Parts: sequence; C-alpha cells; structure tokens
Amino acid sequence: MSPAKIFQGNGPTKTEEVSKEKKVEEGGADGIKKTEEISKEKKVEEGGADGIKKTEEVSKEKKVVEEGGGGDGAKKTEEISKQKKVEETGPGNSAPEKASTEPQTPDEKAAAELITDETWDADRKRLVDGVFLVVGFLPKLMNAVGKSDDRGVIDQSFRSGLMHDIVTDVIKLENQLPLGVLLDVSLAVHDAVDATLRSVEFKDVMASVVAGHKMTLITTESFGEVVRKFCWYYSPFLSKKPQAADKGVAIDAKMMAERTLLDCLHQSVVPAPPASGARATGRPSRMPAARELKRSGIRVQASETGRAEIEFKEQWSSVRLPALAYDFKLATVARNLLAREYEEQSKPVTRYFQMMNELVEDVVDARILRRAGVLRAGASVDAQEVYGLIKNIDGHATYPSVYMAMDREIETVKKHHEMRMNNFFVRNRPGVIWASSVAAISVVAIVAARKIRG
Repeated sequence: MSPAKIFQGNGPTKTEEVSKEKKVEEGGADGIKKTEEISKEKKVEEGGADGIKKTEEVSKEKKVVEEGGGGDGAKKTEEISKQKKVEETGPGNSAPEKASTEPQTPDEKAAAELITDETWDADRKRLVDGVFLVVGFLPKLMNAVGKSDDRGVIDQSFRSGLMHDIVTDVIKLENQLPLGVLLDVSLAVHDAVDATLRSVEFKDVMASVVAGHKMTLITTESFGEVVRKFCWYYSPFLSKKPQAADKGVAIDAKMMAERTLLDCLHQSVVPAPPASGARATGRPSRMPAARELKRSGIRVQASETGRAEIEFKEQWSSVRLPALAYDFKLATVARNLLAREYEEQSKPVTRYFQMMNELVEDVVDARILRRAGVLRAGASVDAQEVYGLIKNIDGHATYPSVYMAMDREIETVKKHHEMRMNNFFVRNRPGVIWASSVAAISVVAIVAARKIRG
C-alpha cells in the first residue's frame, strides 16, 4: 500500500510517491537475526509548455545484522546511499543527457576559480608571490645570513635543486614586486599572526607553539636590514657583510612604491655617481687580455668593494678588479642585471662584464685571474667552466655599452701596457731571460775550466 499526494496549482504538476518496505528474517539455532529496511522516494516534476521532464530518484538501504545467540552478539550496520538524476528535454525525447561536470554551487564555482591560473588577476598573483617571499623565502634567507659571513656556507642552506630554482626565480626581472607591496604583505601577516594568537580556538596550542617555534616576521623597522642583506647575498661581487643599520630609519614612500629587490641590488653594485666636474663623454676602450697584462708586468689584484669598478695604480703597475663570486646563481643574477640596464644610457654592470670578456680570451686567462683572486670559485670548478660562463654572460650584453668612468681607467691601463711593451727588454722578456741564463752559465763554465787548468 503506497500513499500518494498530488498538489495542483497554476504552475507545473508535482507528484510525490513514498514507499516503504521492511523485511525481517530470523535464523534457527545459530541465533542470527537480519533486518533489512529499504526506503525509496521518487519525485516527478513536469513543466508546462516547455515540455521539460526531470526525474530524480533517491534510494537508501540500511542493513543491520546481529550475530550471536546472547547479549554478546556482534552488531554490524551498513548504510548505502545512491543518487541518480535523469533529465529529459523535449516533448517526445526520452534519451538522457550526460550529467554536467561543471560546478553547481557558489562554493564549487569559487573553488574552480581558485585552481584555475588563467582566472587570477595580476593583483591576486602579486599577493600570492608577496606572501611567499615575506613568509617563506626572506625569513629563511635572513636566518642563514645571520648565522654565517661566508656566502658559500649560506649556499648550503639552499643546496637542493628545488631551492636552487627558488633562489634564482626570486631575482628574475619578470618576477619583481614593488617594495611597497612586500612591506604591506609583511604588515598584514604580522596582524594575522597576532589575531590568531589572541583567538580562543588557538589558546590550547598557543603555549606549545610559542615554546617550540619562533617565526621570523619582517617589520617596518627591520625591512631595510632585510633588503641590505638580500643585496649582499645576491651580489655578483664579494664584499664584507653589511653592518646592522640604525633602527627606526624612515623609509622613503616613493622609493618603496617604485623600486624592487632587483633595483636595490643594481644600486648596490654600481659605483657612486661621478663628481659634477668629471668628464662624461669619451669613447670605449678595450682591455688587454690577462696574459698580456702579465707579460707587460701589470699585476691584476682583487678588491672587495662589491662594486663594478676598476682602479689602476700606475706607480705600482697594478689594476684592481672586484672579486667575482662564481656560484650557482651568478649566471641568472648577471643576465637580469644586464636586462635591468637594457634601456638605460649608462650601463656600468654591462660594461664590467664586457671588460671581463676582453680580459678572458681563453682558459689560460681564466686561470691567471683565478690565481689573482679576481675569480672566486670552489675547488670542484675548473677554469674551463669559468671561461664558458664569462662568454655566456657576454652573449646577453648589448653593444656598444659605455660607462665612461670605467672606460677612462681601461684607457689608462691600455696606454701603460703599450708603453711597457714598447720597451725592448719588456717586449722580449722571455728571450732576454733565456739569453741572460745562457750567458750566466757560460761565465760559470769558463771560470771553472780555468781553475781546473790552473
């Protein structure tokens, strides 16, 4: 017997059927009782003139099995639910359509948008990148820099292949964010952490978190220090780790809005602007190769100023160059610094790497610069690898690139080199040394022969 209810109105007709069936089976001596209850509900909605029929069938099955003869018998309960939907369109079409896989609820639609990268706008992507930098990468870098003054030791904190990719991606030109965005994100993270620690739900675990974990948060006061240490670690040149700056230094709002981490790095490696009366025009000069400088008696020495500049001391016949740090990120850092200077009139970093390309004509030149300390690399890196990197970086440079302060020093070095090479004894130094050695040996032999004849 199945009761039926019919509702009629001005709109579509609705029919609801409800049927229930209960079956009980009892066993014999084994005392097994099985109870099965099945309920079915069927709803049919029929539209008006559009002839749309929708059928929804829901079935639930519940089974209870009791085993055992006494009170200790085990009980098992199993519930199965199934749902089936069929949609038919058209007055005479009974063929079901394929169930739609598109999200139906607002929550499902929002989740679909979150996992679809194409739907993200630029602001949302920048926010996610900013959170990653402020919460993940920069605190890890600051902890590593705080423990050591050796960049090689700090590199060990990022020795995995994934961390290598992260370190190099952070400095790429296309991934840069304004410093103001990073500072805003850091302040928002700080407020969120404070609110979480004060919440009632977090009270139970707050003590254990505070006791066992310390989260490094970037604040307005520490932001400048973070930028300085970032530039020191990413610089292509070796220098002493910067000293801690005075706390509470005001931050330039315009600078924060316009500059990025790559801009700050570029500013940290270029020389100071020339004096107002310095000559700003001239022509580029070519630096002699390292072995040519050695032949003319000009010594190449390393400096740790951390800036793309050269200094020539004529009275000492020496030229000082910044120590270039060969590590896993050097190629990426150099290429992006060159890209940063692409549209600028003055290109100090580009001119420096072009000058290095002139110094290193072959592997022999790379060995000379490495012995002089101008190229710093690990023991496992050979001169051929360094030579290949210098040539690869030069392939990304734009010609002609001029930086007059550097070109004037190169011109001075070149003139001094040519003057010394014009000297007969300097120009023919290998032959002179050989002839002098032969003459000295001959004199010693003659004296010894006379003593023997004595």
